[in-house]
Amino acid sequence: MLDSSKRQFLVPRDSFSQNPGYRRLEGMQALPPLTMCRRLLAATVVILAGQTAIRPAAALTILPDFTSSITGAANAAAVEAAIDNSIATIDSLYSNTGSISIVFQQSAGTFLGQSETFASPLTYSAYVADLRATSSLQPTNTVLATALANLSSGNDANGAKPVAVTTADAFLALRQSGATGCFNSSGSIVSGCGTNYYGVITLSTSYTMNYGKTAVAGAYSAIDTVSHEIDEVLGGGGQGSMLNAVANASTPLNGYVGALDLYRYSAPRTPNFTTVASTTAPPYFSVDGGVTDIVGFNQSSGGDFADFATGTNVQSAFSSSGTVATYNAAAPETAMMASIGYNPVIAGGSSVPEPGSLAIAVSGLTGLLAVRRRKTAS
Repeated sequence: MLDSSKRQFLVPRDSFSQNPGYRRLEGMQALPPLTMCRRLLAATVVILAGQTAIRPAAALTILPDFTSSITGAANAAAVEAAIDNSIATIDSLYSNTGSISIVFQQSAGTFLGQSETFASPLTYSAYVADLRATSSLQPTNTVLATALANLSSGNDANGAKPVAVTTADAFLALRQSGATGCFNSSGSIVSGCGTNYYGVITLSTSYTMNYGKTAVAGAYSAIDTVSHEIDEVLGGGGQGSMLNAVANASTPLNGYVGALDLYRYSAPRTPNFTTVASTTAPPYFSVDGGVTDIVGFNQSSGGDFADFATGTNVQSAFSSSGTVATYNAAAPETAMMASIGYNPVIAGGSSVPEPGSLAIAVSGLTGLLAVRRRKTAS
């Protein structure tokens, strides 16, 4: 919960000359075995015909550091292989030049996975300007071009609220050289930041996990869990919305929007920024002003609002056992990441029409607000 006596307000800024911001902890929830979430009708995201994925010479590089909770475990090789597989997939999907380190650990807990990172608010005008500059360097990223062309239809179109982004998003997608990591190789917070460790990801030891690429009945996919949490360190998924803060009246976060909140709709030209669930007009992710429903957004406060309302995607808010998701250029996760500035390796990225519960703790760092999110068992 929020320690209001030590809470510090964050002043929105136009750049990341330093790393003031807040620490966010996201989590991945498990559905009971053999239980599936309701899947919302989503637009199909397709690869442009005739194109193949080619790993560019200069591309995204994620470097893992494993703590002793993994290296000293009996199943260390399997855990590390699952992490390596997830990283290889994400590295191969996006061509943003840059290298970040992420600390990986495991522990018991009522979650499949959780991620910690730092983020900071940018003024809306500064964020959009940075995103436009990124788009100009990504001529084949039609998802981002379409998203920018339709911002006037989305949330915060008047620019009244700052946009909160993770430091990894600012560094890799917005090309803010001052956005650094705030952890060391053991996962501890570094006062003043200035490191290359942009996040800490924890895997659960309390559930039966499947560390391979083939689904196993009754087991939750470790590869999916890792990919889910990496996306969030990079700024996607649950890190892309401030609605959990709104649901919990957590200041100052409830006065911001997340990067994915800009693309949250309930109908064409009808932005959605509410924590109230609706069966008649559920929210969905769209980059063309709400015309195309790419995937449904979660609307349960038990999960992260910018995760998906499906049960079998990498970025699903509630995951099912016995499945292994497909994360490729055709997956909605790729369109999600493209919309916040990650350049899909396949030209054009995804095809679109053209133009958790949240608790807050004090980090002990001046000007930094610690935020915790987890994906827990339902």
